[in-house]
Amino acid sequence: MMGVELRIMAQSWLILELGASQIWVGAATGLCVVPALAIGLFAGVMVDRLGGRSVLIFERLLLLLLAVVTAAVVVAGVVNLWQIVVLSIVSSAVLAIGMPAGQTLVMHYLPKESLQAGNSLNMVGASLVRAVGPLAGGFLIAGFGLGSPFLALIGLYALSVYFTYRLPRSERSKPSGTSALREISDGLKYIKSNPVLFRVMLIAFSVILSAAMVPIIPVYARDRFDVGETGFGIMLAAWAVGQGASALWIASKKPWERNAPPILISTVLFVVADITFALSTNFPLTLASLALVGAAIPVWASSTITLLQTQSDPKMIGRVMSVFTLSLQSMMLGWFLGAWIGTIIGNAQMIIIGTLIYLVVNFGLIFSSRDLRRL
Repeated sequence: MMGVELRIMAQSWLILELGASQIWVGAATGLCVVPALAIGLFAGVMVDRLGGRSVLIFERLLLLLLAVVTAAVVVAGVVNLWQIVVLSIVSSAVLAIGMPAGQTLVMHYLPKESLQAGNSLNMVGASLVRAVGPLAGGFLIAGFGLGSPFLALIGLYALSVYFTYRLPRSERSKPSGTSALREISDGLKYIKSNPVLFRVMLIAFSVILSAAMVPIIPVYARDRFDVGETGFGIMLAAWAVGQGASALWIASKKPWERNAPPILISTVLFVVADITFALSTNFPLTLASLALVGAAIPVWASSTITLLQTQSDPKMIGRVMSVFTLSLQSMMLGWFLGAWIGTIIGNAQMIIIGTLIYLVVNFGLIFSSRDLRRL
């Protein structure tokens, strides 16, 4: 995860340094959703057939190879815009292979009553490196140049391969005898036939709307506050600190009796914080708003993930979680749309409109279903 955060931070700053606009900052991540949509569905079948550990090892070996290629073109000084966009798209497509595996391994290693805490602790690790990663990236760029974060990726992904290999083996399912496309189709039909799962999945995809503010963060760092790459890293770190503190708080509590109310509460918190970020011209206030944005995420995510895990047939869990992880990949589409629409109507206006639609979607899906409101 630190490698992921380093790459996103470094490539965003590199694109701006190459003279490209904020649209390309969004495109470098937003276009990644295209291959990820197809690969993510096949990843769910791979998890159900092979087990999450094997899929993760394969994914992280590919990430290590891509890190070597990226570092080579950046350090050699031959990098240009199209290379950054292509490498970002390929890296995100590879990440789509491993994301369902990570979600299903939580279920494999933990009993049902510990899923909420386990999902939260999963986010704690991501939050900690999300705080350290961008901040480290800012200092690396300032001290050693644009190539240094990409060199750091090689070491980070090598470590991830080693530690993933040391995970306990996850159980493999018996071959089904049907094609991967048929199993994907069966998984999608299963989700559609279950009204609760279908609504929770739609809630998951609402992150497209909430993610539209992400590509505006480096723009505000450079243009609104003039704090440079280090300030950009501090802004991302504030978000991560809020997310990590919230995830630790959730993990320390007993499991919630119901998961729908926390989704609604976190949605309101996110909306207030996001609008504050959009309008703020004070740097400390902006950092506080980003911390609150981060704090809202684990409440929303742990509740959504726990609902999907507990309401799914174990035989279908890989495919269910692969569709969920597609919603996480779809955030990149939100980044692209946010960067593009922000240039048309203004960044603050875009954030406010998208955030309010996000509020309506989450409340509408929950309040219109009695079964979901009770969960």
